Amino acid sequence: MLYPVYIHLGDETHAHGVTIPDFPGCFSAADRWEDLPANIQEAIEVWCEGENTALPAPTPLERLAKQPEYQDGVWMLVDIALDTAHGH
Repeated sequence: MLYPVYIHLGDETHAHGVTIPDFPGCFSAADRWEDLPANIQEAIEVWCEGENTALPAPTPLERLAKQPEYQDGVWMLVDIALDTAHGH
């Protein structure tokens, strides 16, 4: 399932930071852009460990993009493997 993630762009000395709005308190980072999807999947898997609740539905990107805390970075849609993330 595609989830919107917010990327705080890094530079030569800072990693790209990731906020995953549909998973409160779930964050990730990567030095290289191409490493972001795997790191995000791993962060969500850790966030879900021991949880027996249903995973949240993705929030529409159009709604998130209007929020003031998401104005200085970029969005990425990441395909999260829900069976892996939820331990099935």
